[in-house]
Amino acid sequence: MFLISLKAGGLGLNLTAAEYVFLLDPWWNPAVEPQAVDRAHRIGQTRPVFAYRLIARNTAEQRVLELQKTKRTWPMPSWAKITV
Repeated sequence: MFLISLKAGGLGLNLTAAEYVFLLDPWWNPAVEPQAVDRAHRIGQTRPVFAYRLIARNTAEQRVLELQKTKRTWPMPSWAKITV
């Protein structure tokens, strides 16, 4: 078992031996959590990876999750849009 926070795990750490990812500390930026799960799907991973998000009711973590939902509905600025 290896426990690490989302912020510490975002510093180039690849977890190719991980089979389970438990997200316990949501971050205000909604892009951070998928990046953390992707670290377990790097080159060299040979097994399926299962990701779980555990959020308790009436906690700061639930409020962060609500903030993430709000941020996902914001329109993307025109300078950040990808054009092909």
